[in-house]
Formats: sequence, structure tokens, C-alpha cells
Amino acid sequence: MSVPSQFLYTEPTAVKCLEIKVPVVIEAVDIEQVVDSTVTLPELAIKIDHITASVRDLKGTPVFVDQLSSGDIVLVPTKSTEREVWAKKVIISGVIHKQIFYVNKHNEVRHFSEDVRFSKMQELREMKKVKNRSDVFIQFHNIDVDVNWELQRACRLHQTAVIQLTAKLVEDQQIYVQTCPSPKVCPPGNRLRDGGLEHWADPFHPVFWGSSNVQQTTFTHSGSFAAELGALNPVLPGSLFQMVSHGIVGGRQYRLTFWVAEDVLGQNGNFSLNAEVVFFDQSGVQVGIGSQTLSSASIPDGAYTQVQLTTPVTDANVASAMVRFSFVPAAGNTNTAKIDDVVLECVPLSNL
Repeated sequence: MSVPSQFLYTEPTAVKCLEIKVPVVIEAVDIEQVVDSTVTLPELAIKIDHITASVRDLKGTPVFVDQLSSGDIVLVPTKSTEREVWAKKVIISGVIHKQIFYVNKHNEVRHFSEDVRFSKMQELREMKKVKNRSDVFIQFHNIDVDVNWELQRACRLHQTAVIQLTAKLVEDQQIYVQTCPSPKVCPPGNRLRDGGLEHWADPFHPVFWGSSNVQQTTFTHSGSFAAELGALNPVLPGSLFQMVSHGIVGGRQYRLTFWVAEDVLGQNGNFSLNAEVVFFDQSGVQVGIGSQTLSSASIPDGAYTQVQLTTPVTDANVASAMVRFSFVPAAGNTNTAKIDDVVLECVPLSNL
């Protein structure tokens, strides 16, 4: 039975690791034990029809020795920091439960059961160092038992049982693992908070969005409020943005859906509206972007229209995203852009 191999691997970029406690196989040994037993049947028998056997109450106990780093065996336990604990042997014990079916002198098949205890001490091929003896235990695999018998006299039955199994010496170890999002997981629902822009601290600051040159408006696609970019001064840039850190996974595409309208305040609508989804890794480094730019001529006056954009497939190291609307006025602009009902959602696999 092979033991899991170990190797060194250097990640080319920063990764997110998690400390977990897992069972680690440190040694595996194949054990065979022969158990002889003789039993007296409750009545005279003509023959043995068959015997079925199983192993019950199987237990394993590791045997340890203390050893100094110099290699000397410690006979008297000490509290020295140089002391090392090594697993040297395993003790296996259990019960062979047998169901004996025999034919009596009346040619009737009868049943008789027997339990036989057994134990065996098996030395490991080589001693294995462990970190904490209280975290070491035995696992059993490939358990098999075979029984041969001889009816020596009409009521005296001799049996030889051969038990074969694999005992794995396992230690619960705390290790670090790299956490990776499953490529099949696409978090459902809107990843944005207050996509309808209903919550405002005051007329100029939505609660869950960052903003500049933005004002609350009651001209909406749905609900009570929307956001108007350029409302404070239509000749200055404006922005509306929100960071998203929950439900952003690698190897997926995201769809940004929003409703937009142009508010005609004068005769010269001369601006562009840039909608974008920017992706970042754990360190805040940009690792992807999806964007779409709308000119003022493509946005209807005084009525909302729906706009959708789908991002490229996200990088494997993506950790967060930012949804951002940028209002970019040109010379002489007098109009504004209104945004409402913003949704950022992961595109399901079936829709790719």
C-alpha cells in the first residue's frame, strides 16, 4: 500500500491559503493473522454445510517510542524540547464472528455461532516520526477473512481462519491549503447592494454607493428614487460606483444590467456615459475589465432604456469587483444622465 507522495511547489503569484486539520497517512502495513480454534457442536453432525465469518470490534493501537534528536532512546520520559515521538508498531485486535451451518444425524441443517478473539502486534517497516501522539489513530481497509475446517469427530470441529487487512497509521495534522472557487459555482442573484438606489444619507449621497456630482432624483424607472449624474454641474465629470467582494469568482462571466435616461435641461446634450465592471485580485491589483460607452445621442430623452454588458471571463485570482458609471461631459453640455435598477449577476454555465 503506497503512502501519499510529498513535493514542493512554488506559486508564481500570491494565493489565498487556509489552515485546516486533515488526516494524513504516514504509514500503511499489510497484516495477516492465522487463528485456530476448536469447538464442540451442540449435537452430533454428519457434515459441515458451510461457515460464514466476519470481523467485528476491530481496534488498532499505535505503539510509540521517545527518541532524542541524537538518536538515543528515552527510557524515562522527560520534558526535554529535544524529545521526538516515533511510531514503531501497531497492535491489532478484534473478534471473528462465525456462523456455522451443519447437518445433524436427522439430515437437518442447524445453525451454531462462535466468537473468537484475536490480536497481533505488527512492526512498521521503519519508524515514523509524529508530531502529537494523541492525534494518531489506525484506519482499516481491505478486510478479508477466510475459514477452513475439519470435522474431526461427529461433534468436534477444528477451524483455521485467515484474516488479511491493511492498517493505515494516520495522524491528524494542521496544514495550509490553497482555497479555489469551484468553476461550477455561479453565485445567484444581484451582487450589488441597493441596486435600485433607494437608500440615501442625504440628497447627494447614496448609502451603499460612492458618488461625485450626483444627486437624488424622483424620476425613476421603478421605486422612489434614482441617481442623476451631472446634476450639480453638468459641465463637470461625475461618477457613481460600488465595490463588491462577495460572490465574485474566477473563470466566470458577469452581466451588468441597468436603466438609463437623459434629462434635457438645455439645448446641448453633449456627454458620454461609461459603464464598467473592473475586477481586482486579493492585493487590489486590476486583473480584468468589461465596459461599454454610451453617447448622449444614444440615450433617450426623458425616458428610460435598458442597457446590458457582459464581461470577459474573470481571472482565476479575482477577489472583488467595482461597478462604476462615469459621466464625461464635453464642451457646452447642459444635460444629465439618470441611472436606476442596476444589477450585477454571474452568468450561469448554461447561458455561456
